[in-house]
Amino acid sequence: MKRIFALLLVVSFALNSRAQSDSVYAEIGVNTIKLIGLGFQNDSPDPQVWNPYFITAGIHYKRLGLRLGYGGRSGSRTELPADVNGKTTLVTDSSYTDLRIGLAWEIQPSAKWTFRFGVDYFIANESNMIETEFTNEDNEKVIITHEVKTEESGFGPFAYFQYHITPRISLGTELLWRFSNYTSTDSDVSNVSDADAIRNYEGSRRVVMAPTALFLNVRF
Repeated sequence: MKRIFALLLVVSFALNSRAQSDSVYAEIGVNTIKLIGLGFQNDSPDPQVWNPYFITAGIHYKRLGLRLGYGGRSGSRTELPADVNGKTTLVTDSSYTDLRIGLAWEIQPSAKWTFRFGVDYFIANESNMIETEFTNEDNEKVIITHEVKTEESGFGPFAYFQYHITPRISLGTELLWRFSNYTSTDSDVSNVSDADAIRNYEGSRRVVMAPTALFLNVRF
């Protein structure tokens, strides 16, 4: 029994000692700032300012890495009809998703630190909808829907800084630059009127995102 226990210890130490020198490895990280929320109501800080990614994953071969990221949020609220709101039902829905895929070049100045530099391609979609339902003076049920949809895509150079607590557990943060184009649709639609109002927009964004994420990473 003692020999088996000693063998397990030797294998464990060997795996940890190899963790930083593996030529091929995978890594998964969770943004602990978004996980905790830091007091943000509904966990919805501005994704144009705060790092939008909740989870990140990567596959690395020597100094080259491929990484993926996902971030998103959604929410819904219904205000029920009452005398104070004129017997109106008000439904509010919102959602936001952000996906990225990127290539990185890795530099490891010491056993405790790893730096990655590269570029992501990302796609972000946002939708905000307000639906109002009431009965008019002709006893008709009226449903008015106001919705804003935005689709965005572009490229984002990044610098990722990682500190290794142990060979397989680390903390990381990143500085992002985003260069993107977007299209947006703003619509007002009513079930009792054919005069729908639809406005279309397009534009570009140039955003710098400070290191507002703290990823807790596990290496395999």
